[in-house]
Amino acid sequence: MDKTLDDHLLGNFSENDFEFYKSFHRKEDALPYVELLKENDIPYRLEGTDVLITEAIVGTPTFPKIILKVLPDDFKRINKIIEEEILRNAPDFEAHYLNDYTDRELLGILKKQDESSIEDIVITKQLLKSRGIPIADNALEEMKQERLIELQKGRSGSQTWMLTYLILLVAGSFLFSPFAMIAGIGMGWYYWKDKSVDIDGNPYFTFDQKTRNFGFAMLVVTVIIVILLIIAAMFFGMKAISPEFSKDFY
Repeated sequence: MDKTLDDHLLGNFSENDFEFYKSFHRKEDALPYVELLKENDIPYRLEGTDVLITEAIVGTPTFPKIILKVLPDDFKRINKIIEEEILRNAPDFEAHYLNDYTDRELLGILKKQDESSIEDIVITKQLLKSRGIPIADNALEEMKQERLIELQKGRSGSQTWMLTYLILLVAGSFLFSPFAMIAGIGMGWYYWKDKSVDIDGNPYFTFDQKTRNFGFAMLVVTVIIVILLIIAAMFFGMKAISPEFSKDFY
């Protein structure tokens, strides 16, 4: 199902060419960004996310419903445009919640820019400047590059959860559970091949090499179990492998 709410200048770009840039709880919150992108002729996709639990049951969900995607090559340009727009509107930096942060905390935001919005990064630089701690552009770039190098290494997955997943998936596969088989292949692929995008639009593997190796092993183990069960079913029949599975599907 197509979840596209809006797009601009797609041309010959495919859906897979676009990467996550920012999320919003309401479409109205995304409109200022959309207008900036249109004014600067920057291609984008605005998509709605799937709501798994209805609002009638749990009220208004807290997770984002709207996702803005852009081309990775446009990340730097968009960040620059947004920064100029913020400074042009001259917000009241002194009244901003970041003004309650200490100098050390503000410097921490600049060292890990991927964990903050472009708006907070711009305001952080202005607050430090007003406190007599201007950060030179080359120093900012050096901090960003150090962080990008760290991100490129990937993060470590929870060994406890990964081992739990593996045990449950192997056990479920031997019970010939279709859900366990699909989940095993999906989780293995996720840990092995999932990618994220840094603040400059550069893709990198989400997990570190150790976690990716585990994901590959999970994928291989699940596929081997599935193949063995299929072979066993061919020789001994589906009922001999899993009576419940046979009853449901025949």
